[in-house]
Amino acid sequence: MGTAVVLLLAALAAMNVAMDPLGYARVAGWRPARPDAVQALFQASGAWPVPHGTRDAKILNVGLYAPTTVYFGSSTVWSYVDAGYKPILWDDRKAYNFGLAGANAHEIAEAFAHVVALHPPRRVIVGLEFYMFSADKPTAPGYEDLPFAQRPSYRWDFWRFMGQHVFSAEYTSASAADVWQAISKWTSAWLSPTVSAATIDRSEPRTRAEFDAMMLSIDKVQVVSLYPADRPFRTVDDAGVSTLDAVRRMVALAREHDIDLRLYLSPNHARSFETIRLLGWWPQFEAWQRELAAIVSEDARAHPGARPVELWDFCCYNGVTTDRIAELADGAGFEHFADTIHFKTPVGYMLMDRMFGTGAAASLPADFGIRISANTIDSHLSAISDAQRVYASTHPDDVQAITQALREVGRLKEHP
Repeated sequence: MGTAVVLLLAALAAMNVAMDPLGYARVAGWRPARPDAVQALFQASGAWPVPHGTRDAKILNVGLYAPTTVYFGSSTVWSYVDAGYKPILWDDRKAYNFGLAGANAHEIAEAFAHVVALHPPRRVIVGLEFYMFSADKPTAPGYEDLPFAQRPSYRWDFWRFMGQHVFSAEYTSASAADVWQAISKWTSAWLSPTVSAATIDRSEPRTRAEFDAMMLSIDKVQVVSLYPADRPFRTVDDAGVSTLDAVRRMVALAREHDIDLRLYLSPNHARSFETIRLLGWWPQFEAWQRELAAIVSEDARAHPGARPVELWDFCCYNGVTTDRIAELADGAGFEHFADTIHFKTPVGYMLMDRMFGTGAAASLPADFGIRISANTIDSHLSAISDAQRVYASTHPDDVQAITQALREVGRLKEHP
């Protein structure tokens, strides 16, 4: 009986490795990892061989890909940035998209250190957003349990993680489902002709009122999920640890490994910056920018003659972020933004054109993308304040919508 149980378990383990429905066996080297053309596209986006682009997928897949260029950021990077855009690439290899939905600064710094410990890249681009730096924003569940290469226990953590997943009931169930799916496809093709049907989206274009209602709902969700509710925004926690230290760690690692590091403040829609203002956190927002500018300037002074760490500001109130609601091909919406937080893919190209000085940069609005430092931060913040006043007077509907969203979730602190 005991022998039968052992043989059964061995057979199940062998099936899990052979089928490898979730990619862990390939990452562990237990079976070959040879992506086809489609899988190679998923691999660069952090979704192969471990699928879906989740946090564990990004952490595990990057070791197999060993990128020369890496693009870090939030869900905007994950969903809307083409990290394979040629002007940003160090060489001919596609950049690795390390976008993490709703990430805080600590998560991005840990992921950065993990990549450097495995295979130091030559170029790294990091999209920064204000909400990431809240000292009260929790780390995603399970993130600290992932195997990070910079930790002394990495090898043990890696094999323990693999064993817990590849030899689990969940993996066996997924393997069995793949086997059954393969059998079903074979029998269906043999017993009956193939039938295909196109699915046509017959939905009507959304109206302005429908888009306004959708945005109001999204804005309320984003405020509640991204920003602290029970205390003012702060970048230093009760233990005295600053979230800005995450940037200092990335800058130090980039300097140590001669990585071309470029940081940028994400071009969210102006409504998101009105949200910060109406939450009463504009002083913290300005202090955050000042601190980031100080970090890169301190590094530049410490390494005269070396390639500087660049900090670009695409935020707030400029010719792209003050996008008005318009009638588009699919109905009312923003031309440049999917919602208040997420810019559309063309904006990703625009910001990369600006940072890397492509020929297309000449056609961009002059105020979209300003490189900042400690020497320019005072005048830069003053220009933002001037632009905010113009925006508030020329976009009263947007300001009113954000005011309503904050009032409905009980978070309105400052009246326009």
